[in-house]
Amino acid sequence: MYDYDQLTAFLGEWGPFQRLIFFLLSASIIPNGFNGLSAVFLIGTPEHRCRVPAGANLSGEWLNASIPLEEREGRQVPSRCRRYRLEALRNFSALRLQPGRDVNLSQVEQERCLDGWEYSRDPYLSTIVTETLGKSSARYEVIAMYLCDETFLSGLL
Repeated sequence: MYDYDQLTAFLGEWGPFQRLIFFLLSASIIPNGFNGLSAVFLIGTPEHRCRVPAGANLSGEWLNASIPLEEREGRQVPSRCRRYRLEALRNFSALRLQPGRDVNLSQVEQERCLDGWEYSRDPYLSTIVTETLGKSSARYEVIAMYLCDETFLSGLL
């Protein structure tokens, strides 16, 4: 049986051509590192809340009260995943009822985010999440991360 040296003898010794190929291939590793680190900046998820469509026909008071508050990190912030049912809010707004005074908001039915999300521009102006998920469902966040990983893996080839 042949050993490794006998099988690769036809390639020749370590010469200038092998050195050139080795260093050119080694230099191609540097951009792949940038590709791997880019996910840190591209997949950042800024603060967000449910979007209320512009044509919702709500008064300013009901527009401000359309997102329920939840406690996160010790402070009250708008919910990321829920909003009050828009049909009920439209009815309250049309009747000129006041949120919190005429209507107990804890009794109003809630629904999931049906019209996407509004994202804070701090600290990111734009990320994969804000560009692809601003108009769709949260389940696509996993797909966006998967595509970034596939892009990274294809960059290694």
